[in-house]
Amino acid sequence: MNIKSKHYLLPFFLLLLVAQVSFGLERSTNTEQANSTAQLEAESIFRTKPFLQNPIGGGITISWFTKVPTHGWVEFGTDENLGTKAETRIAGQVVANVKQHQVRLDGLQPGQSYYYRVCSREVLVYGAYKKEFGEVAYSDVYEFTLPDTKSADFTAIIFNDLHQKRETLQQLMTQLEGVNYDFVIYNGDCIDDPSSEDQALSFLSYSNEQVKAEEKPVFYIRGNHEIRGAYSVELNQLFDYVGGKTYGAFNWGNTRFVLLDCGEDKPDSHPVYYGLNSFEQLRNDQLDFLRDETKSKAFKKAAKRVLIHHIPLYGMDEKYYLPCADLWGETLNKGRVAVAINGHTHSYAYHEAGSLGNNYPVVIGGGYSANNATVMILEKVDQSLHLKAIGYDGTVLGDYHF
Repeated sequence: MNIKSKHYLLPFFLLLLVAQVSFGLERSTNTEQANSTAQLEAESIFRTKPFLQNPIGGGITISWFTKVPTHGWVEFGTDENLGTKAETRIAGQVVANVKQHQVRLDGLQPGQSYYYRVCSREVLVYGAYKKEFGEVAYSDVYEFTLPDTKSADFTAIIFNDLHQKRETLQQLMTQLEGVNYDFVIYNGDCIDDPSSEDQALSFLSYSNEQVKAEEKPVFYIRGNHEIRGAYSVELNQLFDYVGGKTYGAFNWGNTRFVLLDCGEDKPDSHPVYYGLNSFEQLRNDQLDFLRDETKSKAFKKAAKRVLIHHIPLYGMDEKYYLPCADLWGETLNKGRVAVAINGHTHSYAYHEAGSLGNNYPVVIGGGYSANNATVMILEKVDQSLHLKAIGYDGTVLGDYHF
């Protein structure tokens, strides 16, 4: 080709280059518009991020809420390609046209990491013979790891008595920077006196986001203040309790956790309850549970046993109503418990084994204000169980090995 021919072709190459750049910009713009549309759809449909619960028995529960009725499902897998779909069915019927979503993933491998996202398709019409659907919203892809049955190690963080104080939780989380925890426990009076779903869900969503519950499973223990308020009965529907009850037991590695529900802090006959409480029966049911649990193979074979409940059995003045100490004390004192972790008093305390008739040490968390709030870090490494209690300002209030 001579030089003259090259000059004739130059405008053609320039035109081609401009076309390619224009196509690239258009494709980029289209991608950005698609991403923006997807984000708007997610914001208009999702009310909360997903949160993980009950990572027990080779499974895990994924929960989320939507602003509008939807058909929800989970896509998951061992890599970010996902590939498997799970949805909730009840008696042959797929759960749809609802705002609260809870999907259980079973048959998972202990110690394995999984990726997932939640999906919600808006339901526009849900008639007997006609159904119409809107857009599908997809969450981000998240990752979780099931407890490893072959590993004895874990790290848990424990909060109590937050009383919906967001600034307290936020401040306590700053004291946990660099702590790589496996799971979270809220030990009562965190969603206190719930008056409505909006109120309860607002703090539940906030607290879950603070602890990254979309990737770290959370256990919720009921305190006496969760029992009060117009939404208190329905509050239980937000949670997937271990064993389906507000009390239960599970293993994380070779450590056995026993979670109890102490009920209210006054007798059922107290006039403020208007005859609507029956916690005496619930405590008796838990005595039966504890007798069976302490005889179980899982309890006996555990390297460590951790007891967690809101109201302490020990360390409170005898003038208070303390039925659990009388009812459960003898059984628990025979159980070779490593430590009991409590709340309720809004005053941090440590009681050595044997100091109050207790055969195991008792650690009581603080309250919700700047001068008494606490967070606890419970860590198991090899055969050592380590508990550290940290105050609002980062002061280490207690550091114990069990």
